[in-house]
Amino acid sequence: MPLASRFQPPEFPDPVQTMPSLKVTVNDKTTRVNVLLSPEQKGIQSMNQNLVMSGYGWLAGYVGNALSGKLNIIGTSRSPEKCFTLKAQGIEGVQYALGDDTSILCSHLPNATLLLNIPPGRRNTDLAVFTQNMLGLIDAAITASVAHIVFISTTSVYGDTTNDVLAEDSATQPQTASAKAHVTIENYLLSKRGQIDVSIVRLAGLVGPDRHPARSLSGRQLDAGNKRINLVHVSDVVSALTTIICDTPLNDVIHLCSLSHPKRGEYYVDAAHAMKIDAPHFSDTEAEPAGKVIDATQSWARLNITPEYSDPYRMF
Repeated sequence: MPLASRFQPPEFPDPVQTMPSLKVTVNDKTTRVNVLLSPEQKGIQSMNQNLVMSGYGWLAGYVGNALSGKLNIIGTSRSPEKCFTLKAQGIEGVQYALGDDTSILCSHLPNATLLLNIPPGRRNTDLAVFTQNMLGLIDAAITASVAHIVFISTTSVYGDTTNDVLAEDSATQPQTASAKAHVTIENYLLSKRGQIDVSIVRLAGLVGPDRHPARSLSGRQLDAGNKRINLVHVSDVVSALTTIICDTPLNDVIHLCSLSHPKRGEYYVDAAHAMKIDAPHFSDTEAEPAGKVIDATQSWARLNITPEYSDPYRMF
């Protein structure tokens, strides 16, 4: 039989694959050949990928701005007005509150990345329903063939009674209802590795151009001035999330935190003076430094990122 008659046309891969290739069969032997995409083709490929952000709040707004034009972004909100505003920004808004029917939301999830950033609410102390609904949303996303779930967690999972330096694999000791809920959700997601890609991102105290704890502490009388602070700037968080979403999923837990940890009785007073607001007053500032230290050194190295705000004194 002539060679041409035994040649089978190449099978083109699904466009959502991140490493495009051709599978070619000649003389009953199959081989896979990588295909180099032009920058224009890569851009088209990225724009075919959905990033669904469940809980399109303050942080999601920064992430959405950074990834606009790079991914097809869908954001959820409980408010129809907010969904309309998102549409004006080029983002598809989906009206959704945790516990609602997930059908419309899940229609966007096949082969997508789902960023879970739904806070439990500061005043909510009974979080059984919140946790159950979060686990239900995760199950629905997996059933809908989501590719990657990124969960925004918190360093409060370590509690507030230790003076240790805490790495990503340190034991959690949640004390509050919110922290306990986050640990439950983290563990559930990690148990799903193998079915989907999972990235757990534990954030320290979040700071941004329009958000700094010194403002809420202004003029207050507070104790434990010797406790060390753990903060992270939203700009560095966005850099990390961009890498996690657009490059390689972690399938692990990381910390996002600055690399220095001054005493809060010194730092917040200095920050208030720089902002020209009334400074808080702390007791025990002269005592030896105490409190947990969130060590994010390995996480930043793993992401190949040098945080712009590694020093909290650059955050004001």
